[in-house]
Amino acid sequence: MSKSTLNTLSTIFGLIAGGSSLLGSAGVINHSTAGTIGGIATAILGYLVQQPATGEQPQTPATQK
Repeated sequence: MSKSTLNTLSTIFGLIAGGSSLLGSAGVINHSTAGTIGGIATAILGYLVQQPATGEQPQTPATQK
């Protein structure tokens, strides 16, 4: 995926996770439902941020001296 697509998807899933948490704590939606939605969105977000953009090499941790 392109860097732009990854950024867009990360933003969307971050908003979903944060929004569900906010709505759950405000009592707009059930706490259990909010937790489930937030957990799924966070898991997808975690996957997306690990994906290298098209044409980029995965980064390796710097070696310590």
